[in-house]
Amino acid sequence: MKETSLFFAGLGLVVALATGCGGPDIEAMCEAQEACLGGNEADLEACIVQHEAYRDAAYGVGCGEEFDALFACTEPLLACSTVTSSNMCTSDDDCYFNGVCRDGACTTFEVPVEHQSVCADEANEDHRCIL
Repeated sequence: MKETSLFFAGLGLVVALATGCGGPDIEAMCEAQEACLGGNEADLEACIVQHEAYRDAAYGVGCGEEFDALFACTEPLLACSTVTSSNMCTSDDDCYFNGVCRDGACTTFEVPVEHQSVCADEANEDHRCIL
């Protein structure tokens, strides 16, 4: 399976997800992503490790609150969707945003296009944190 980093692909944002002490639930988000795209325990663990690194980077530069706000806003908008087009897929390479090819159609886990601007304020609340 392709490496998945879809959380903010639709928003064009790179974001870190926080865990522990009331923070966003990285594991639950990664489980939902794997349920959508398929995968195994190694894929799930890679997703968790990757997003924990994003979280740590955000906190490391003083953008933890912004990160948490962006995750809280965006997480409920994430959706598993099948993208149909005139060109059917034959492999994962035919799919954009790290989608996977299932039964000839691309499947993605991302914020749907119609909701991509909903969390813009949370993404850059004080215009110093580019998440």
